[in-house]
Amino acid sequence: MIDFNDPKQIAKAIQFTNVNPDLTKEGLLAHLEICKKYGFDAAMIAPCWVKVAKEYLKGTGIRVATTLNFPQANDTTAMKVALVHQLGTEGADEFDFPPNPGFLLSGMEDEYYNEIKQVVDAAHSYGMKVKVMLEFGFLPTEALKIKATQLSYKAGVDWVKQSSGWGKGGCAATVEDVRILAAHIEAPCKVKVSGKVNTVEKMKEMFEAGAELVGTSSGPEIVEGLVGDINAY
Repeated sequence: MIDFNDPKQIAKAIQFTNVNPDLTKEGLLAHLEICKKYGFDAAMIAPCWVKVAKEYLKGTGIRVATTLNFPQANDTTAMKVALVHQLGTEGADEFDFPPNPGFLLSGMEDEYYNEIKQVVDAAHSYGMKVKVMLEFGFLPTEALKIKATQLSYKAGVDWVKQSSGWGKGGCAATVEDVRILAAHIEAPCKVKVSGKVNTVEKMKEMFEAGAELVGTSSGPEIVEGLVGDINAY
């Protein structure tokens, strides 16, 4: 686990996030400057800004992370795979995406797995990492959360994540959910968390439970030992 007394190590375990639809180019560049200032692991931004971010962050070692079919999750599998190819062409280093919870809730485990597998295979052909947002807020039982994690791991995702922390299926990160994720994967797959992780103390709790990366809009506040906006993600 990282040394939580070292701000640089804390920053390197944070993907600083702004995927708001009303983000302007000026706002994007300000976001990227903050990423450079703190040395965050990645700038998590919307797909439309990937090319700009990739050029702006060239040579910094900061990754460009983005999203796919977010937050709806229910485009067809073919549509999602087509978007993977687009992200690969744009130069994204990695992306977070939600598999279709309706498949899992319908007992359509093969369809749920196959969608994830096709997305993962397409992404890996470009060298992109895949973080799957399982949107536990849609899954009413622990058994479904475990099944979602197991199927994602089987499909070859690089990271499992309990939620985007956004919208109807989003939910705040909890120690219990992180433990579910960590218990049902093996290395090299890892656990990322998002959702109301807005202090270094909350981040430390999540890491002690098994997380290794956090996506948050409160990156600077966490590094500075402050409290981020509780209404943000």
